[in-house]
Amino acid sequence: MKKKRFVLLVLIAMALCAIGFATPAAADDGHVAPPTPQPGFAPSLPRTFTPLDAVIETATSILAARKASGDSLSAPRVPSAAASVVSTPAPARAAPEARSYLRTFSSYDGLIEYANSLAATQEASDTRLAAVTAREEASRATLATVFDPRVRGGLLRSPADVMDAATVQALQTELAKDVLTAQQLVANGAAMTTPTSWHLPLVGEDTQDFGPTPYYFEPALTYGGVYYPHFHTGTDIATAWGTPVLAPASGVVVFAGTMSDGAEVVVMTHDSGLVSMYAHLDNHVFPVPVKAGDTVQAGDRIGNVGLTGITTGAHLHWSVWRDGDLVDPLSMIGGQ
Repeated sequence: MKKKRFVLLVLIAMALCAIGFATPAAADDGHVAPPTPQPGFAPSLPRTFTPLDAVIETATSILAARKASGDSLSAPRVPSAAASVVSTPAPARAAPEARSYLRTFSSYDGLIEYANSLAATQEASDTRLAAVTAREEASRATLATVFDPRVRGGLLRSPADVMDAATVQALQTELAKDVLTAQQLVANGAAMTTPTSWHLPLVGEDTQDFGPTPYYFEPALTYGGVYYPHFHTGTDIATAWGTPVLAPASGVVVFAGTMSDGAEVVVMTHDSGLVSMYAHLDNHVFPVPVKAGDTVQAGDRIGNVGLTGITTGAHLHWSVWRDGDLVDPLSMIGGQ
């Protein structure tokens, strides 16, 4: 009897629960806004559940669907700016379009003339980029004054009162052309550069300075309008054979090879119309690691001290030209 009564109470309780699930809110509760579904999660839930297994099955299916889609029941995560944006510094000078560099030269004069012509072309391109950029900035400043009179002390006037429409149009056209020109110059290798400090290509003993010399084997040269019967065109730095030779500044290799006298030579162009040459490098045990067209940074190895060419001992012959004129290489140390 007690058992039957217990079963009856359980059945009454289940019936009341079912009625509670199915009964809508009372009228005096007022309007109840439907819950705002979470983005990506708007399942259609049944209003009533007769057996308890149905409730569990529905909830399980919802969770399984969310897990399969890679979502969670927590609030959606928004990737941070640091995770979505990676800052990559732009190079100081873009790699220019591939060009065909000369591979052989019959004389040092021909080699240096060629290198100086490339340096002059690069300097002219850099100078033009600087001029175009300055004009572009001036045009932007002028247009800012036209379209925002507050720049002129809060004088609120229309553009037509400050500059006529034709002038404004011409300035906008010039600005657009300058922007395209600057982009093309940069793509071809031009750069807005500032003078940088040069460093010694290696450490050793200065065995012969740049300038007039009593050594008979040095050629005659007219320098600064003065004729000298013997003139040393660079600085000789003696050190152990095989010592690495490092680029004193960033630049582009325009020649790396053997000259007619047997000397292994590397010639580079730099910013501001500068050219540098490194001679008597080894080409037997330490092959030259660079080739024409390579861009190198200050401190990169461009060769090793050798005994190639006409030499009395292991040393580096280092020469520098600025705008086609010889300069003392040691004058480059610490600046340009």
